[in-house]
Amino acid sequence: MALSEIPAPTLPVGTVDPAVDTAPPTPKLRRMSFGLLMVYVAILAVNSGGNGILLPNIVAGLDEAGKIGNLAFVTTIAFIANIFAQPLAGALSDATRSRFGRRTPWMVGGALLTSGFLLGLPMAQSVLTVALVWLVVQVGVNALQAAATALVPDRYPAARRGGVSAMIGVGITIGNAVGAIVAGGTASKGSLPYVILAVLVLVIVGGFVLVNRDEPTTHLPRERTTVKEFLRAFWVSPRQHPDFAWAFGSRFLMVIGFYGAQTYGLYILRDYIGLSDAESNSFAATMGVVLLVGVLLSALVSGWLSDRVGRRKPFIVWSSVVMSIALAIPLVVPTTQGVLAYAFLLGLGFGAYISIDLALMTEVLPARLQGESSAGRDLAILGLATTLPQAMSPSIAAGLVTLTGGYPVLFVAGIVFVMLGAVAVRPIKAVR
Repeated sequence: MALSEIPAPTLPVGTVDPAVDTAPPTPKLRRMSFGLLMVYVAILAVNSGGNGILLPNIVAGLDEAGKIGNLAFVTTIAFIANIFAQPLAGALSDATRSRFGRRTPWMVGGALLTSGFLLGLPMAQSVLTVALVWLVVQVGVNALQAAATALVPDRYPAARRGGVSAMIGVGITIGNAVGAIVAGGTASKGSLPYVILAVLVLVIVGGFVLVNRDEPTTHLPRERTTVKEFLRAFWVSPRQHPDFAWAFGSRFLMVIGFYGAQTYGLYILRDYIGLSDAESNSFAATMGVVLLVGVLLSALVSGWLSDRVGRRKPFIVWSSVVMSIALAIPLVVPTTQGVLAYAFLLGLGFGAYISIDLALMTEVLPARLQGESSAGRDLAILGLATTLPQAMSPSIAAGLVTLTGGYPVLFVAGIVFVMLGAVAVRPIKAVR
């Protein structure tokens, strides 16, 4: 369907028309950009600290011998949330009519669900219970993320979305490091890391919705749709929209390559590098800081430079090359120094990628995915290219480790995935 065939969307109150707005970003938008950065810090801190340190520690404590398979089981159960929760929450937030707006109820509800069940995670006494509690945590995280991401097309004109995309990318990076630092630095303190992360989510999200108030939507018309029409809206045909399919596939592969080895990072430090449990928890926090430095250095330069030259593809190719070199280092230098070098270079490569990825994805959206009224659903479709590989990577990694009997295969597989991710952007025609 052509863009001209789509009825003109009803923009939320306070939203400027992205087709005509060329004014500098207002203080309100700058404040919201920083707020979204902080929201993503909270989201990624939970996921990074949970997946990277807290869950592996809990699972290993319940059954040391079966920890690899059990961790894969726990994260695969959460995979269900990643498939359904974010798209559904995004679509339902589009349809929400309340005096608090469309996105705020879902952000607040997601934060409460995340924090409440996060506090219950250390009380779980079986692998199944851990899996179910973490599943609910992920439902909350995905609802929060879907609503927060939809605020970008809700509030920002098209010409200003590159800047907020970069801010979100920085938030993702900082959040990954914060999660590793909090969880790694307090892993031996009982429930303390869970309390810190839960409070972090509540404070940041609470502050965000109070400072960046959503406009009431009670006056907007309610859209009537059947269940079949609702579900059909999530499908984007690769045949009709090949650029979108290639971009989706590229992000999918790059994220698997980035997260594959990190999923079992704590076990790699213990079983491959040779650190003790206490040493590995502390060293994981150090790695988080080193990774953060690499990402920030690269993201700030790459995002600016990409906008200046008007090109996206070369930066993705560059990022895949740097990440491949990083992933090769622990194979050659399996020491703490080698792992730190790996973390820094991986950060440099991923920083270059994440600083332009969202901009690239929005430039290949099919015409029907460019309406303001369906932003939550449409960006959640894009989000699946990130959440699905994050959820799948533990199971893939566990299978590879089990088949080969060692962790080096994870670095080799990571190299293959990120290089394939770079290859997948070449057929895209809408972006240079």
